[in-house]
Amino acid sequence: MSNSLQSGTFVENLLSPRRGSASPWLTWYSVIGERIELSGRVFDNWVAKSANLLGEVFDLDEDSVVVLDLPAHWKSLVLALAALHHGATLVDAEQADAQQASVWVTAQPNDPRIPNSSEILAVNPAALALSFGSDLGPVAEDFNASVRTYGDQFYPSPVSGDTSAIATNGDAPIGLAALFDAAAKAQGTILVRAQQPVLTLLPYAIGQWKAGDGIVLVEDGLEVTERLREGERITSDYQPAG
Repeated sequence: MSNSLQSGTFVENLLSPRRGSASPWLTWYSVIGERIELSGRVFDNWVAKSANLLGEVFDLDEDSVVVLDLPAHWKSLVLALAALHHGATLVDAEQADAQQASVWVTAQPNDPRIPNSSEILAVNPAALALSFGSDLGPVAEDFNASVRTYGDQFYPSPVSGDTSAIATNGDAPIGLAALFDAAAKAQGTILVRAQQPVLTLLPYAIGQWKAGDGIVLVEDGLEVTERLREGERITSDYQPAG
């Protein structure tokens, strides 16, 4: 894949083939009993709304650094792709660049690690939460309360494949073109346990989605029963490297 500007962005080229699909793209199971199934169409809708929010509230672009301080979850994967729509660089909270972040996305908006220079997007991971709740803090934007008010379609500007997409401590940055260039072999529906950081999971998830596979993401601590496997038609389990 060329590192030249992409007219539809790399995220657009990932999502558009299944934009009209009602088949599962990502299914989430939580330890409190939530099961959230997002088809290709619904997942794209969430990414579009989130990208519009990030653009309009925080003015993200290719010079923006975004701390994604959330566990692996359907909302954190949505927000990761929404930020990459703008060409922003995703970093974890321990990365040195976190102190220069434009936006800090977190479930703990009063975290003392957040620098005063960063804007804050607070995310309550509960599926039915219509607002963050009482601990939002004085300056954070409430993702849960705001995201549904944004447009269902996102019209991206071109972004460069040379732009850094992911930077985590101890690893070389991953560029946008490299992140979206790799594709896995189609395996069917993949079970993924949400034990690794979301930025570690993201390259794998993108590869599986490019291959046409759906992902069943289960929260750490949830017992995966044979009934769950059979009901979701699981064909393979993700095995993290190392």
